[in-house]
Amino acid sequence: MAYLEQRGPGFYESSHVSVPYSVQLPGLQPGSEIVVEGKTNDHCKGFSVNFCAGPNMDSDVVFHYNPRLEQGRVVSNDKQRGNWGPEEIDAHVPFQRDQNFEIRFKISQHGYEVIVHNSPVHNFKHRLAIERVSHLFITGDISVKKVQLTTGQSFGYSQYNPYQPQPGVYGGQPQGAAYGSQPQPYGYSQPPQGGYGGQPQPQPYGYGAPPQSGGYGYNPAGQSGGPIVNPPVPFTGAIPGGMYPGKMIFVSGVVNPNAQRFSINLVTGNTENHDFGLHMDVRIAFGSERNVIVRTNKKGGAWGPEERQAPFFPFAPNGNFDVTILAEQNSIKVAANNQHLFEFHLRSPLQEINHVLVMGDVRLTQVRFQ
Repeated sequence: MAYLEQRGPGFYESSHVSVPYSVQLPGLQPGSEIVVEGKTNDHCKGFSVNFCAGPNMDSDVVFHYNPRLEQGRVVSNDKQRGNWGPEEIDAHVPFQRDQNFEIRFKISQHGYEVIVHNSPVHNFKHRLAIERVSHLFITGDISVKKVQLTTGQSFGYSQYNPYQPQPGVYGGQPQGAAYGSQPQPYGYSQPPQGGYGGQPQPQPYGYGAPPQSGGYGYNPAGQSGGPIVNPPVPFTGAIPGGMYPGKMIFVSGVVNPNAQRFSINLVTGNTENHDFGLHMDVRIAFGSERNVIVRTNKKGGAWGPEERQAPFFPFAPNGNFDVTILAEQNSIKVAANNQHLFEFHLRSPLQEINHVLVMGDVRLTQVRFQ
């Protein structure tokens, strides 16, 4: 039996799977979404996607979605104790033979909304409790390229609607903006006033000189991949296997009581004298700045343009935090306390990054690589 691989908080994926395909699900709830991407065969008679109470259709089937191309209809149903329920039939079949497709199953308190090629096609009301679903079973005349599961707020979830701070809160909507207006997309905020040719701004959080010997808590090999517990700060650790798409870094800690700032950095070497692929500078109370997260890079000793916009600010003095960093081919996605925080589009190759560096007014409880 296959397993979905966790790619981020609440986000699971499996690629290039064989059909019939059975996969255990980590648990569905209202707000969950399953995406199936595939292609119908050139002789496709039909296929089905099944939300089952066991690994196959011998178990109860909580929701059976069955496009029948040969019959020109789509059947939705359930099965309890071996008996099929009343069929719900759609005369329109949104699939063709030898064609790519994407199906989204969005789960609510009322049932399953089926969306094909971004168009809603059916709503199937719950007949059995959603908690009974333990497996997804796919069979028929198709090939499956990808299965994705979002159990809640996660990286890359297209319907993600983050908490919106009140207008005027640093990092939220600007004072005077209409409440509910959309912020600029991550990574496309306007350049800050001053800083580079204007009024001076606080410099990115770097100490400007190599650390003294023994000054860093250092994980020189970092090859075990196990958690590093209660490391001293400043901390630098080698990333086991380096950075590649799908690589994840988990940083947990507690902000110091009188914290001004701290930073989490993805670096091309084991000191801050190297290039920074990502510099995440958390400014809690630094100079005139309050509750802002500055993101930038450093290459050849020069800092790049800053990005500051974020949907919320998750750090507070004496507060615990869990930061999750997810590497993609051309960007880094960061979540805090299981909520998407920002996406930083890389300005240099991902594969150059090989260390994580944490410094500032923070106590680390754990650093883990996956």
